[in-house]
Amino acid sequence: MKEFSFPENIVKCINEIIRFLAVDDFSSVQDDIVPDLIILAGNDFLPGAEGAFRLAKRTGAPLLISGGVGHATAFLQQAVARNARYHMLETAGLSEAEILQSIATTFWGLPTSQILLETRATNGGENGQFTRKLLEERHMTPKTAVLVQDPAMQRRAAATFQQTWQGMEPACRILSWPVIVPQLVLKNGMVIFSGPEADHPTSLERFLSLVMGEIPRLRDDENGYGPNGKGFIPHVDIPASVETDFSTLFTYFGNGKEITDRSKLK
Repeated sequence: MKEFSFPENIVKCINEIIRFLAVDDFSSVQDDIVPDLIILAGNDFLPGAEGAFRLAKRTGAPLLISGGVGHATAFLQQAVARNARYHMLETAGLSEAEILQSIATTFWGLPTSQILLETRATNGGENGQFTRKLLEERHMTPKTAVLVQDPAMQRRAAATFQQTWQGMEPACRILSWPVIVPQLVLKNGMVIFSGPEADHPTSLERFLSLVMGEIPRLRDDENGYGPNGKGFIPHVDIPASVETDFSTLFTYFGNGKEITDRSKLK
């Protein structure tokens, strides 16, 4: 695994940005709300998936897993292969949803009857569109849903579902839950994740690539995903402090391919 050494101010900027990206509506109310539906959007952040499995097991709510074969599938396969518990699972030829379902049923004791699979989506927009279509086909009308995505992509996922689920009757309240918000620390001059290793993303390189790719996508300009750009999401307010932190990171990293190249990422 590649090692990194950044100045302390760079680590601080990364941590501030991921706290913004990992929007969390659910943690503060999880003791008071039993959701009608849990949505796990396919990704390779296994601690997040495990949070969704625990919530499904505790509440008995249906778990809808969305994810076809896309840019993140190989990362998920690699994450499973490296995992101490899951590495024996066969993932070749499976969609992201099928891989995650296999973990849920084999290791977390969730019955297949509790899980709905959407296996066509290859990006965030399709996660929203195809899950809505699946619910409509099954005449399911959840009033409250918990949405779990990779922490770095949680805010964009929330915006995407806000747009793609607009006009549903009855309206569904979607609560974002990244499960864990990864944070970095300096140890002996090297950058590492804080907290237990089981809560870490797949790799620091992958994590940084996602963080660096999200702010440009969230912007509402000609290059972003907002209404003034590609129109994939509604307008998202990005605090000036987050833009300042991102500018600092962009100046520091430049166009280093190991960090900013998102061509193979979802």
